[in-house]
Amino acid sequence: MQKPIRGALVPDWRKTGYFIPVCLWSILIWSLSTAKSVPHIPFDFLSPDKVGHLIFYCIETVLLIWGVSGSQHWEKEKKEWVLICMILAGLYGTILEFVQAGIPERSFDYADMTANFVGVLTGYLIYRKTSTKYFFKQKAENQKI
Repeated sequence: MQKPIRGALVPDWRKTGYFIPVCLWSILIWSLSTAKSVPHIPFDFLSPDKVGHLIFYCIETVLLIWGVSGSQHWEKEKKEWVLICMILAGLYGTILEFVQAGIPERSFDYADMTANFVGVLTGYLIYRKTSTKYFFKQKAENQKI
């Protein structure tokens, strides 16, 4: 019997259950971002619109890191994957801003994009604060005597 080869940057994609929350959250973000009936709020970085962008992309980042870490059963942080998750969450927000530019009654907004990136960074900070408790598998659990 052969042992599966797993490199440092190869998650176990068969464990797709870990990605269900981030996929559902991404669909929610897409739905809200492409809806035509959302009122335009003038630029004010602490407006409910900007705070909403921050919160949504914060959660997006945390769920994405959780999905990747769960699929790999991390025992310690994989900085490369954390960075990739942050880049993917930021790109998702950027792409949706460009998509909004083509939707009637919606517009491209640099302030929204900035709020998305602040949300990604906030998600990373939350991950860093909670990573030892919620993200990493304890070695004691994996090693049964």
